[in-house]
Amino acid sequence: MLAARSRLLRCAQQAVGQQVRWMSVDRAQMALYTETGDPTHVLRVAEVRLRKPAATDIVLRMLAAPVNPSDLNQIEGTYPVKGWFSEISCATQTVQAAVGGNEGVGEVVEVGSGVQSVRVGDWVVPRRSGQFGTWCTHTVVDSNSVDVVPREWRHGLDPLVVASLKVNPCTAYRMLRDFCKLQPGDFIVQNAANSGVGRSVVQMAREMDVRTVNVVRDRPDAEFELLADELKALGADIVVSDKKVAELKDAINGPVRLGFNCVGGRTTLAMTKLISKGGTLVTYGGMSRQPVTLPTSLLLFKDIAARGFWMNRWYLDDANSQEKMLMWRDILQMARDGRFAAQPMQRVQWSARMDVRDVQQHVCSVVAWDAGSKHAFVFE
Repeated sequence: MLAARSRLLRCAQQAVGQQVRWMSVDRAQMALYTETGDPTHVLRVAEVRLRKPAATDIVLRMLAAPVNPSDLNQIEGTYPVKGWFSEISCATQTVQAAVGGNEGVGEVVEVGSGVQSVRVGDWVVPRRSGQFGTWCTHTVVDSNSVDVVPREWRHGLDPLVVASLKVNPCTAYRMLRDFCKLQPGDFIVQNAANSGVGRSVVQMAREMDVRTVNVVRDRPDAEFELLADELKALGADIVVSDKKVAELKDAINGPVRLGFNCVGGRTTLAMTKLISKGGTLVTYGGMSRQPVTLPTSLLLFKDIAARGFWMNRWYLDDANSQEKMLMWRDILQMARDGRFAAQPMQRVQWSARMDVRDVQQHVCSVVAWDAGSKHAFVFE
């Protein structure tokens, strides 16, 4: 592993200062890793030679790609979906490496002779996680590994909206629909309400006339007020610190049908106590790395159900393919109409003409767990 990593580092260093003919799509810059580990240590940006496209392949110019916690988990080797390792030609050497990133949107610039379902100029997104990495300026992939976003759906939208479609907004969309039939006036309660999923839940629930109780991590009063105002502008009904959840019991004037959890631990327990009889707690993450613990009384006397949801698992079911496209259409239509705003992200500009050392610094600064706000690569 150390030898492979050294080869990749030498490969990146050898490419520094080289002039690349970017008018022909035969080379790209990619954020690669030859072994799993701390993303800030194992990721290396290198200029690589793209493989020659086969008959069923397409060539993509990446437009945008977010940096998600699951991407970092994958690079660490702790995520259930593993990165796709393959031979990548880098300068004068070939290394066995994977490209970071699972979510993003690319524009098709070339199609193989056997490709029927994809056209030049189409915008496409990875069909499933782990099939190819998105943190790159260009890539060659099999046409069967992508889904086309119809042009009329993405017309007028920022590529970053489409790039961040598949995970957070779709998780919110499915959780609001797949676990009970919500009625206007019902409540849902959620923690990590300022996350990408949380913000999506707030806006989509508003469209359904469903009210939201939103729990966020405790912070100084001034910071809390700013965040609460931000979430209420999106449609949140109640915003509360995780230290004050118990005070909400008499403030909710309707049935709480669902709870959405991605934290775990005591915060989730306090939140679950707000769920009405017969309601459901849906866990879709575990940011605190603490277990979800439910007292027997909630199970016996309130008949609370505990379920799990993983968006990747939903995508693996081919029976959902038609529903998937309807879901994407609905979300993108909401975005085009101004009824849905994606999670705020800091844009990290990445041009194929940039020196790889500069890109390396950008990548290392945004793949650290303490990087702060959400980031996304925007390619030129």
